[in-house]
Amino acid sequence: MLNKFAFLLLFILNISVFHSQLILGGGFNSIGAVNIKQPYLGANLLGEYRDDDIAYFAKFYTTLPQKDSETLIEMEPLNPEELINLQLSGLSRYNYNVLEFGKKNFYGQDLDFGPAGYLSSHFSLIMNTLSLKTDEFDESRYRFPAGYVDKSRIYSIAAGINLGAQYAFFHGTYYLDFGLNYTLIASSSNSFQQMQQYSSFNSYRQLFFVFNLGFKKTIFNVF
Repeated sequence: MLNKFAFLLLFILNISVFHSQLILGGGFNSIGAVNIKQPYLGANLLGEYRDDDIAYFAKFYTTLPQKDSETLIEMEPLNPEELINLQLSGLSRYNYNVLEFGKKNFYGQDLDFGPAGYLSSHFSLIMNTLSLKTDEFDESRYRFPAGYVDKSRIYSIAAGINLGAQYAFFHGTYYLDFGLNYTLIASSSNSFQQMQQYSSFNSYRQLFFVFNLGFKKTIFNVF
């Protein structure tokens, strides 16, 4: 009888104890921005700790490399007497790797079943990779020009908001959300300036949008 009374008292005084869940999930995402022809497609992984109508989350998403621009590279002959100049075609590609963490506020659903909307704010750590792939050439006759690099990175910190919706079934929860991100600080690797000599870099945007679609499931309930 005493145990039942203590259980009831805890329930009345701190109902949030019984509404805590550890949630894992994942799905697909796309990243777009103004004046970018095609969105970047990729995948996301999600972890949440939810306590009643509030959740703290971490999300990692990455995209497949996408064509940025084409360029011509003036190759250097190994033999100074070489009379034939070689211009090598190159294709630069660009992608996103993002670690996002923040807080969600849910509206309209209990933990276990039904629809809900949510609004979240977050910070993001971003690494963009710019790579350059060239056609094959005769390495016994030509070499790349001095200072040539085929990969560089941009590191940045962004802040943003997400607006989303989800529907919880007994087997798990399906979610979708749309996010707006604004870069606060950005820094490039030393090779970035060198790479710009050979690639017209077009894809970096300070403001970009993210769409996520996925499935998540409670793996642990805190009682």
